[in-house]
Amino acid sequence: MHYGRILALGGVVLAVIGFLLQSASSAAEELMPTLNEATGGQVPAGFDNTWTALYNDTAWAAVVFGLAMIGSIIVALIPPLPEPMARIYGLTAAVLGVLMLVIGVFATLGAMDDADTLAAAFDQLFQAGQLPQAFTVDIGFGWYLLPIAGVVVAIGGVVSLINRPDEDAISDGSATA
Repeated sequence: MHYGRILALGGVVLAVIGFLLQSASSAAEELMPTLNEATGGQVPAGFDNTWTALYNDTAWAAVVFGLAMIGSIIVALIPPLPEPMARIYGLTAAVLGVLMLVIGVFATLGAMDDADTLAAAFDQLFQAGQLPQAFTVDIGFGWYLLPIAGVVVAIGGVVSLINRPDEDAISDGSATA
């Protein structure tokens, strides 16, 4: 299998791993179910995985990211596998990777904002005497893997483009020279 294809598939694997990881962490996790009940749902009962957190926050972004991952798998597996992707498929992989990168960056920034908001809520509960300390909230590593996955998919597409310099992007895959 050509390394451009391997990179594209590797980026998808990174995204899947990122989606499976816990979305955030805090020392207050054991208190969160009780705080959820006491605050009427303003404090979450716990942390979901990254996919669920993204889908609950911005469903369209999660769906588009997922479709970009599926598209990346499809273009990377179009035969012949030992050769670089045809230019049109390499270009498609590069565009899908950039789309994943953009969504991943905005999702990560949104997760950081949500973590800061939850930390501020913990601080308010501490100030009110309802918590023994003001807990911090850190986003999970999975959020960082999403834009990295997009970069890796895009690089896989670009590598395939570089390895087919004489081919027209809209041809059937045969060289024009």
